[in-house]
Amino acid sequence: MPKVHQTRRHWIAYAVVFATAAASYLLWILAMWRRDELHDSAWIYLAKLGSHGALTLMCWAFILSTRFRPVEWLFGGLDKVYRGHRVVGEASFFLILLHPVFLAVARADEAGGFPRYLWFSGDWARNTGIIALAIFIVLVVLSIYWKIAYHRWKRTHDFFGVLLVIIIAHAVIARGEIVRYPELAVWHGAWVTVALAAYIYIRGLYRFAGPQYDFVTAVAKEVGDHITEVRLEPAGRPMEHEPGQFIYISFDSDAVSEEPHPFSISSPPGADLMRLSIKRLGDWTQHVERIGRGERARVWGPYGHFSEILVKRPEMPAVLIGGGIGITPMLSIAGSDIPARREAPTSLIYAVPDEASRVYHEELRARAGAVPGLEYHSHLSDRQGFIDRSYLEGILDHPLPEHLFLVCGPGAMMRAMRNLLQNAGVPATHVIMEDFAIRD
Repeated sequence: MPKVHQTRRHWIAYAVVFATAAASYLLWILAMWRRDELHDSAWIYLAKLGSHGALTLMCWAFILSTRFRPVEWLFGGLDKVYRGHRVVGEASFFLILLHPVFLAVARADEAGGFPRYLWFSGDWARNTGIIALAIFIVLVVLSIYWKIAYHRWKRTHDFFGVLLVIIIAHAVIARGEIVRYPELAVWHGAWVTVALAAYIYIRGLYRFAGPQYDFVTAVAKEVGDHITEVRLEPAGRPMEHEPGQFIYISFDSDAVSEEPHPFSISSPPGADLMRLSIKRLGDWTQHVERIGRGERARVWGPYGHFSEILVKRPEMPAVLIGGGIGITPMLSIAGSDIPARREAPTSLIYAVPDEASRVYHEELRARAGAVPGLEYHSHLSDRQGFIDRSYLEGILDHPLPEHLFLVCGPGAMMRAMRNLLQNAGVPATHVIMEDFAIRD
């Protein structure tokens, strides 16, 4: 099978996802046409556009939460899968709003008015729909639009399975086209079955059936700039990983709660101990330093394809830009054999606000001194300002469009870098962004 370029792959993934929603519409129209059961009101068609497409996309949102390898491959990385999960989830939410609104418009006279149709009555077909809509609104606000603590945010996702069950109950009680037409019942039934299986897997079985490994904490200590290094040794079969990948980890410790959190691996493949460099950013991370020696950890993964392009395109000069704690995947790449194996040079830029923040400066400088193909640059924004085009052109030997760029850092920095590189004429296929702030 030919390989799809990583930076373009997620667009193909979106096309696949939304093509299935289009297939739902086509199947619905053909089913009505075959039976000559067309609707009298145009408002009903708008309402059905909401229900058929939204149900398919909602099922996809469950599938995209599973961390399955084929899904990760399709999108070109788990961080892109989670962005897709959010996009698809939002699309299903806004689509489903069409269903009650336009049904209310079409049937307002029967219910005694538009607002009364959207309120509870003796009709349980309608009531279950109103309940589902209310739950959907609350969950979307809490999980996407309202910043809440990570463990509470995770807990909101547990209720999406309940929401899907209520939606199924609504469809059955209402005896709509999804249930009445056998072809639609089979189509949507298959999607719902897969979605519920995905929900059960990620919310219940993943802890036991996922790609997991047992580790023991060797040390957890703060190394500066509110960064805690956790070093782990295998307590069973070792985990093999590629440079720049990340894992989910759960600690069996009184210091932190047990829900899994994602972190980049900052040690290179083959290291005796796996190192995580964790920035103190919230309730959970501020207690990591208290994890004791010998306390066990469960690791799921590894995930990600961040360094893949460096191996596939060894002839192109590469620039790795790590902003703050975004340096973690770069540490793994720099410590691996990738820079030495490449034909073209690899430049690494460690961008931090000030000298006190460059925790890994000496490590990276020493590594660059030992590897001829690796060039290291420390960028201090309090002295040099933000990274701009003139800075990059000043340290690189080739025009910017001739380089590969791998960027990881805070969202604002990555957006600025994307705009900078786009304005400099760097092809989008030469720019790889790793979003270390994914949530799931």
